[in-house]
This record gives sequence, structure tokens and C-alpha cells, in this order.
Amino acid sequence: MKFFEILDVDKIEKKEEKRTCALGYFDGIHIAHRKIIESAVEKAKKENKISVLITFLNSPKNYIKNQNIKIVTPNKLKKRIIENLGIEELYFLEFNDKLKKLKKEEFVNKVLKKLNIKDVFCGEDYKFGYMGEGTPMYIKENHKEINVNILNIEKIEENKISTSLQKKYILSGEVENYKKITQRYYQISGIVVRGKQLGRTIGFPTANLKVTDYIIPQKNGVYLTVVEYNDRLYKGITNIGYNPTVSADNNLSIETHILNFDEDIYDKEINIYFYKYIREEKKFNDMNELKKQLNIDKKVAEKEEIDFNKIF
Repeated sequence: MKFFEILDVDKIEKKEEKRTCALGYFDGIHIAHRKIIESAVEKAKKENKISVLITFLNSPKNYIKNQNIKIVTPNKLKKRIIENLGIEELYFLEFNDKLKKLKKEEFVNKVLKKLNIKDVFCGEDYKFGYMGEGTPMYIKENHKEINVNILNIEKIEENKISTSLQKKYILSGEVENYKKITQRYYQISGIVVRGKQLGRTIGFPTANLKVTDYIIPQKNGVYLTVVEYNDRLYKGITNIGYNPTVSADNNLSIETHILNFDEDIYDKEINIYFYKYIREEKKFNDMNELKKQLNIDKKVAEKEEIDFNKIF
């Protein structure tokens, strides 16, 4: 996949080959987003066009409201997912003052037409241009040379499948429901840092994760996870919480015991995929009680049959 980071829409190069495009912010890339992207890829293949996805480098809502709300899918992960879905060219447009003031007609001319977009796939609630004036119907009615495909809103159990629903599932620890609306496991990435190393004293060394860009579940406790390190996958037991048995401070930690693993991974990046919630965080009377419970958790993880081929 070719990747283009566009800081100035006027710098977009004019293209000659015909393209089919998926349009949207695609934070979360849930099944409704996937349908848009996969439809664009399929049509491009059928008609020998280049499949393109155009999105934003940064959150328009955060920019306009001067906020710093964490997005569901950071750009590094978003690129990986989009590439796996078969997109050939990915355009990240920086949302800045110039793009904010760009009128709907200018967006069509400076972005879609310069890239020679002949087909557009988007959701019915997609908007573009200054103050969100542009809609899919605007393109359909005013630019007949662009074939517009508008996909309906998807629902699950009467709930609109949306980024807001994804965030709700993440924060409440409903990682299995997250999987239902995305077709993948919720993932966080971070650098392994040194902790108190008390787990080693009872045979359960843990990787302490420093996470900056991801939303962390607010449902504290132990999760069965899959850990990706150095292109290999392992089962893990991940605790999110405050370690009440061994710590009196209020510092949230993310610690993972990786099964069948014995490597020094300090300062290395690992990916953690949340498979299911196991139990609430508890305060034990001593380290021996904690060790007994961790052995129970480990047995739960060992018994679970996980198809590593279906993690991504």
C-alpha cells in the first residue's frame, strides 16, 4: 500500500489512472466502515481501477473544539488495518485551517477530481467541506462523472454501530462485544517498562506497559489476552488496575504475564489483544494468596482454545 500524508490540499498531485475511493474518518474501523472499504476495494478490482481511501491525519472534532480526546484507532494501527483490507493508496489529509475553510465544491475539485476519483463509497452521514456543507447527495447531483455509492447505517441489537458504541464497549470492558462490531480484537500497543518486579518473586513475571495513544478499559481486573512480540503471538494474562495487594498508591498499571515466554523485552514495543474478561481485581491477604489466584487464571488461559490465525 502506498501512503501519502497531505499537509496542504493544494499540493495534491494530479493523477491520470482512474480510482475508486472510500471516504470517511474511519475512527474505529467497525463493520460498517469495513463494508465501505471492502466495497471500494471490490469495485476497483472488478473495473481495473486503483482503490483509494481518503481520511484525516488528525481528528476534525478535536481540532475545531481544541480538545484532545483519544481516538479509538491511532494512525499507526489504522494504516495496518486499512492495508489488510486491500486498499492500494491511503491519503491522510491534515485537518488544518485551510482544510477547515475549504468549500464543498473546492473539496471535490482539489481532492476528488485531482486524484481522478470515478467512484465514491461512503456512509449516509458522511459530510465534507466548510461547516460540513458537503454530502454524498451533493456529489451525486452536481458531479455526474463521479459514481456515488451511499451505504446505509448498520445496527446490532437496535444499536447503531458507531465509534461511540465502540468506546462504550472498550471502557466497560466488553471486549467480546467490541469484537462483534469490528471483526477483530481490541488492541493496545506500548513500551515495556520496569515495574516493581514483585511478580518474579512468585513465578509470575509481568511486562508493564506504558501506553500513550490508546483508550484503556475502565473495568479493572484480569483479561485473557494475546500478546504480539517480534511477529510472534502468545497467550497472556493482563491485569488493569492498581495492584491493591502490593501497592498503596493510585497509579493505574497495565501488567501482562506472557505464557511460555522468557525473554528480556524491556524498552521493546508489544501489542496486546483483549480476548475476554476473566475476573475483577482483588486485594489478597498476602503474596501466597495472590500466587494461588494467578495459577487459577493461568489455567483458564491455558484451557482456552485461541485461533491465532484469526487475531488480526
